[in-house]
Amino acid sequence: MKRTISSLLLSIGLMSHSAIAADSHQIELTVPQITTAKYQRPFVAVWVEQKGQRKAVSTVTVWFDDKKWLKDIRRWWRKAGRYGQAVDGVTGATRAPGDYTLTWDGTDNQGKALPAGEYTLYLEAVREHGDRTLLKQKVSLGKGQRVYKLDAGAELGPVSISIGESK
Repeated sequence: MKRTISSLLLSIGLMSHSAIAADSHQIELTVPQITTAKYQRPFVAVWVEQKGQRKAVSTVTVWFDDKKWLKDIRRWWRKAGRYGQAVDGVTGATRAPGDYTLTWDGTDNQGKALPAGEYTLYLEAVREHGDRTLLKQKVSLGKGQRVYKLDAGAELGPVSISIGESK
């Protein structure tokens, strides 16, 4: 009987841990229209760090056009890029001005569900002949649905982050 109860409790614990990974987290961002003669599309990186760690636990996306310029996304480069974290599955070309929605499944760079807790989500955008924007927001995983709003920066428009929406 004790073994059955222990097995049941372990199963419930594993299922609740999996529920965090089943959540779909949405990041809505805008690449603003900037009128200038030398306009270049910005390089953008979005990543997540766990409180107390100095490296990214998950890179959500990186938009760029040539790997040699990834170092220009300075903060992301220091936290993830220079450590050789695989980014091929989350990278893409730079984007034209417009509204974009990113989906993050709540997993780390190895595909493992992150435990409930406090994290910081970062958005960094840099543009050749332009400015740099670094936005960050503390988020809580595993504590129900929450929506966070961030004001626009020079290279990114307003951002909305929805944490804990079920797929």
